[in-house]
Amino acid sequence: MSIENILTHLSDEDNERFRQSISAIGQAFEAQTGVAVEPDAIIGLAAVRDHVLSGGEVELDLASAMKELQDVPAVTNKLIAAQVKVAEANRIAEDTKNMSRIERMNYARERGLDKPRQDTNDSLTMNEREALLSSLNPQQRIAVARQRGWI
Repeated sequence: MSIENILTHLSDEDNERFRQSISAIGQAFEAQTGVAVEPDAIIGLAAVRDHVLSGGEVELDLASAMKELQDVPAVTNKLIAAQVKVAEANRIAEDTKNMSRIERMNYARERGLDKPRQDTNDSLTMNEREALLSSLNPQQRIAVARQRGWI
């Protein structure tokens, strides 16, 4: 029987304790690792179960909850992806720190870094783009257009 099924038989205070536990663990994990975790991954943790079912007598052990959360496969994959992303950014920064502007542009083109990033793709129509760009000064227009992959 899952804790969610058990909660239907417990008090409103226990349900609130459950929600607060999920939130606290999620926020602490994101603050420590920079990776947001879905509540579904947190629900089954032993720390949450112990804290809620004890009526709050057992303190919520954030350290053990975060350690247990790192062993969840979906979370582990997110952590690895975040570490890879940081490592790539650090490598690019290290490679380009002493380059001229032209050398950095060539570096980016050679490695496909001049293409739009997937995390910045948007669904703006051409009219919405024009409205956005018209509200900015020329330097900001260039920066926004580059950031969004429009140029």
